[in-house]
Amino acid sequence: MPLRPPLGVARAAARGLEVRASKPPSQRGGTAVGLARARDLAGRRNLSLDTVLRMLRYFARHLIDREGATWDDQGKGWQAWQLWGGDAGVRWALSVVRREAPEWYDRFVRSPTGRRLREQFTSSRGG
Repeated sequence: MPLRPPLGVARAAARGLEVRASKPPSQRGGTAVGLARARDLAGRRNLSLDTVLRMLRYFARHLIDREGATWDDQGKGWQAWQLWGGDAGVRWALSVVRREAPEWYDRFVRSPTGRRLREQFTSSRGG
């Protein structure tokens, strides 16, 4: 089943690309993988379930970046987070994985980082 990113995810990725391009090279966030992901998301290209799983693993590893000193200045961590779809990307990936790979989702949300991610982004959604 093709998984097309919703508009909010595409907008976050496009914004990440835009802000990144406006920064001097020393202040640009994101890796080659993150840039490729952003192009796919911004273009609303269909993704595989494996790619959505990678998105969740990224968000779980980088949740701490939201507390970084340059977050409010759209620093490297903020840019990278947006490149992967931003907060909308977290919510979308959680819902897709919960629906499409429930066993993986259950294991993921039992891990400390997966649990924190779910709690932060699905608190009012019955996650």
